[in-house]
Amino acid sequence: MTERRFLTPAEAASVLRVSTDTVLRLISAGTLPAIRVSPRLIRIPTPAFEAYQAGRTPSRRRVVTRPTSTEPSLGAGERIPDRQPV
Repeated sequence: MTERRFLTPAEAASVLRVSTDTVLRLISAGTLPAIRVSPRLIRIPTPAFEAYQAGRTPSRRRVVTRPTSTEPSLGAGERIPDRQPV
């Protein structure tokens, strides 16, 4: 069996014997590092979880920011239709 690379908040809560809400609060506070995979999915890297269990916390929280465009993203060959006057 291969070792898991990521844990869900529910799995981490089970190991720590706390509620899932407590794990989510730890993630929000930056105490427990996690990755937001999508707007609804959060995963905790196993090394980060093991470090938290050992009492080590990250010295600072790293947040990745990417430039965003105000224009809608379009596929190849698509264009925004011209607006018709009302």
